[in-house]
Amino acid sequence: MEKSIIIRNLIVESHCGVTQEERLHTQPLYIDLEVTHDTTHTIENDDLKETLDYEIVCAIVKKVTQTEHCALLETLATKIVKCTFDNTSAKEIFITITKRFDKTVPKTAAKKGITIKTTRQDFFQNDQPSTLLTTYLPTVSRGRALDIAAGKGRNSLFLAQAGFEVEAIDRDNDALLFCERRATQLGLQNITLRQIDLEKSSPIKPQTYDLIVNTYYLQRDLAPIIIDALKVGGTLIFQTFLIENHFRFQHPRRTEFCLKPNELLKLFQNLSIIYYHEGITGSGPYLASMVAKKII
Repeated sequence: MEKSIIIRNLIVESHCGVTQEERLHTQPLYIDLEVTHDTTHTIENDDLKETLDYEIVCAIVKKVTQTEHCALLETLATKIVKCTFDNTSAKEIFITITKRFDKTVPKTAAKKGITIKTTRQDFFQNDQPSTLLTTYLPTVSRGRALDIAAGKGRNSLFLAQAGFEVEAIDRDNDALLFCERRATQLGLQNITLRQIDLEKSSPIKPQTYDLIVNTYYLQRDLAPIIIDALKVGGTLIFQTFLIENHFRFQHPRRTEFCLKPNELLKLFQNLSIIYYHEGITGSGPYLASMVAKKII
């Protein structure tokens, strides 16, 4: 069962304008939102905390409009959509942003604006690989790579194109089939897809991979298995949600899927840390991000 929350005529102050001079000063924007999400799990559990919250959505909109300086309303709308998908369970978003032609004329004057309607699947269908991965890949020797919770393969496809022999594992067969189709379209034959529920079994071979990538997935008991699976000199790239993201945006819904402060460092304390960061990422979610090497 799906439910939509509707927000009409939300007035926000934003640095949005075609010229740099326009962006120096705030101006009011008028935002209408319709956000749809699946309520099946919420109804089954009779849990108010698992429903999509009006205040959370409004907070996301206000945060993005206050922190982003955009020339185009389309760009601002896209950033709001992405941040909402990143931080809530929304499945579909319909957003309209309008502003008055001239702020010197009465508020009843005509407005201009844009509308975007998209689903989560369509929005992320051409999703780019992890920025953390693309930034640090030049430091990693080519070889065998493991993509944990690969989803539709945004990181796996990128790694295969970069010359790695890639193993992509996920429990979602539909997502893996999408990755397989994309690999075929791109002419990639160096990806192996495995449908595995890691909570039930973890057949990850030891001393096998030059690179392991784990993004937006947290299973704490996998940490020693991941360390063991790296070759000496191998690299781990890990990024997922902090508990702060749950408190602020109620996403992920369950706190056990979120890292506590410095917890990621403790889970992989036997690795040598190359890069580590905790906190908000632009207008996006609160994340813990780590790049580490296995020295011994």
